[in-house]
Amino acid sequence: MTAAGRVSRHAALSNCIGLMKKPESTATARAAGFRPSQQQLKAITVWIARQSDEPSLSEAIGRLVELGLSLHADPDRQKRRARKMAADAIDDMEDAAATAQGRATRKRELLDGPKEFDEVRFDRSKRNKPITE
Repeated sequence: MTAAGRVSRHAALSNCIGLMKKPESTATARAAGFRPSQQQLKAITVWIARQSDEPSLSEAIGRLVELGLSLHADPDRQKRRARKMAADAIDDMEDAAATAQGRATRKRELLDGPKEFDEVRFDRSKRNKPITE
């Protein structure tokens, strides 16, 4: 076979193979496998039953992943929640005989912690503003 014949045969095979390729997916993400434990599968099934549209298992897992990721979209959310819980607990134990200003000062001191610890706190950068309630 001549070189020209091999080139045209290669071109013909390439065209055939090109026709046999799977169409490009419209999805932007790749598929990922997940093998839930029995406990996880049961929890997912219960979650599916509580949904009004009863999504498929794969749709439910996708929604649950989105919910979990959205919780981490706001990194200070957990800190604010913990601070609110601590503030509520402090309010429950407050001294009724103290003045409102005294209670507020005591609460702020308890929530912020001792000033001596500000330099050793690794979870707060120096530039961060204090967490507001």
